[in-house]
Amino acid sequence: MAQKPQTASHILQKFSWRTFALGLGAIAAAFVLHYVFPSAFERAELVASDFQTYARPARARTGKVVIVAIDDRSIAQIGQWPWSRGVLARLEDALREYKAAAVGYDIIFSESDSGDREREAVAARLKSIGMRDDQIASMVGANADQSFADAIQAQGKTVLGYAFGSHGRGALSGPLVAGYRTDEISPRPMEYSIVHQAAGAMPELLHADSYLPPVGVLNRAVKGTGFVDIEGDADGEIRTELTAIRFHNRYRIPFFMSVLSAYEGSPPARLDLGPDGVEGVSMGDIVLPVDAICSMMVSYRGPAESFPHLSAIDVINHAVAPGQLAGKIVLIGVEGKGLGDRAVTPGGPEFPRVEIHANAIDAVLAGDFIRRSTTGTKAVERLAAIILGVGIALAGASLASLWALAGAIVMGGAYLAFAQYILISDGVLIGIVLPVVVAGLSYFVVATYRYLTEGLEKRYLRHAFEHYLHPNVIASVVDNPGGLKLGGDRRVLTILFADIVNYTGLSERTDPAALVALLNDYMTTMTDRILESGGVVDKIRGDGIMAFWGAPVEVENHARAAIEAGLAMLTELKSLRQRDARFADIDIGVGIATGEAIVGNFGGARRFDYSVIGDTVNLASRLEGLTRNFKVHLLVNKTAFDQAAGGYLSRDIGRVRVKGKTQAVPVVEVVAHANDGVDSAFYRQFERAIDFLNRGDAGAAREQLEVLRQQHPGDEVVGLYLEKLHDAGGGPPAEVVFEFDHK
Repeated sequence: MAQKPQTASHILQKFSWRTFALGLGAIAAAFVLHYVFPSAFERAELVASDFQTYARPARARTGKVVIVAIDDRSIAQIGQWPWSRGVLARLEDALREYKAAAVGYDIIFSESDSGDREREAVAARLKSIGMRDDQIASMVGANADQSFADAIQAQGKTVLGYAFGSHGRGALSGPLVAGYRTDEISPRPMEYSIVHQAAGAMPELLHADSYLPPVGVLNRAVKGTGFVDIEGDADGEIRTELTAIRFHNRYRIPFFMSVLSAYEGSPPARLDLGPDGVEGVSMGDIVLPVDAICSMMVSYRGPAESFPHLSAIDVINHAVAPGQLAGKIVLIGVEGKGLGDRAVTPGGPEFPRVEIHANAIDAVLAGDFIRRSTTGTKAVERLAAIILGVGIALAGASLASLWALAGAIVMGGAYLAFAQYILISDGVLIGIVLPVVVAGLSYFVVATYRYLTEGLEKRYLRHAFEHYLHPNVIASVVDNPGGLKLGGDRRVLTILFADIVNYTGLSERTDPAALVALLNDYMTTMTDRILESGGVVDKIRGDGIMAFWGAPVEVENHARAAIEAGLAMLTELKSLRQRDARFADIDIGVGIATGEAIVGNFGGARRFDYSVIGDTVNLASRLEGLTRNFKVHLLVNKTAFDQAAGGYLSRDIGRVRVKGKTQAVPVVEVVAHANDGVDSAFYRQFERAIDFLNRGDAGAAREQLEVLRQQHPGDEVVGLYLEKLHDAGGGPPAEVVFEFDHK
């Protein structure tokens, strides 16, 4: 059965307030979950943010940051780590000669060089036996820490890292870790030179109770120091760098900012505090986007080793091209297997910590930041969640299932695309988990409810129509119930009536049980042909069948579908006559009419009949009755025949004024398909006779009709035309209209 393209009725459905209300309830439930389980949403948001950042275009490096790695190859040639500070002095001297712009050691030198401690013990013993200082110095050699300190001082822009002990946002507890100090050594750790405290309560920021500074000789030689502490997110991954920790009532600067300060020429560092936390961090003209607890998201440039990694041994031996280090920020870290200081990051599970600092420094230099949701963007996130939820609830309540799903996908995809666009263009991570959860839960609730309720409705519809429609049509009605609505709908339809000729005589001479069996076989065969053509069997009464095409599902060229069904019924009757003796004397008449009719459910809410009413229905019934008058099998009105668009052997009967109508209707007899093998000579000659009559040549028309009557004495139509000519007295009739006072 051919289907027309989908119309609005296939897309829209009657708005369901209950479905919409359930969708709103799902939105409320999602927000309740967000309130009750914030940590679960936070963890999910962290994972989602990783996917968002992965999906960004690759971030270009500035080319100003290089990592010198104390790697396996360097350890293999120099010896076991930790190395003598004398070796590090050689490394520092090489970096000075390479003209490195700034140097940062992501290494904590909290203890004196082990060789120095041994030299001091030997010197003390030599001193005790009376040797002079110059003799002792020549024997034990130079102090390695001092050599390293001298090299650092000569380089001029070297920063060392240090670590805090326990730190947090509240009362700190726990024993002091060995080596950590609660007091400050001079010079003290680098701090913000400008701290602006807004009116209001002191914000509760991260603070520490102790720290592990470099040894004094190195601490006095460096350009500055910075803490290397990094805090992971709730899932343990490191996505941020801390930009301030309070120690001894001063706000200390992290390692990556201390290195930047050395590179930029020590610009003033400013920290702005408000009642709710940190409001701003800047270093000279560079403004760092931080959250309320003073952490900055790291805009990772890629996976591990996205930055140039040079082996320390190559730098010491001057085996590196000068251009690789000149004017660069050089970060030094330990990366040897079993020694490497590594962490889990969005860039990978074995990410060198020194490279985290490299990413932070490079992002600041490039001005390429990622900002987590602020108060404003969180409001956008919540508003988007509400809009998505309401939109999906509206779609579920007003659209067909597939269109509702498509709408949900489009709306959800549009928000994800918007969030990704904001990240790429403005560097702001807008939360996507809450909107996605709201959208998903809303659709799940709405779709589940519709699945359950529409299942009941579909079973009801199938039960209501299973006797009237072909299964394919039932499926279409069930999938698109908008085509089936309460009340009536005016449409152009095609109606078919079929009756057994002389059924009264048949019923009088046939045993009732045998008659019922015959009718059942007859009706099964005939209705099957109707259903296969996409028709609806409206009524079966006695020997009569009423069917229609074009509702509740639109049928392409329903007039042709009806005529095809009528011819198929006649073909089936011939077959029944050949194989079943009971049908030897059975004949039928079929009338078909196309025109406007009212179709819909007529009756009560619990008991209804899906049917058609109107003049077209009456005309089809009268045409079926006229098959007896004209002694033909299939009559159709001219409208149906023209819409069917040819391909049939037929003849124009002429105009007929049926009972109950004042206007004559053109009627056509459909005999067979044009290629069915039926001899068409008789019908061509009949057309010539009628053509003579229409041109006013009554004599020629009568002559042709007389010949046809001799050839086909049983053809009633020829006889009726000859009667009209006879009544006209030899001339052409003023008007050829057949009129009968009975059905």
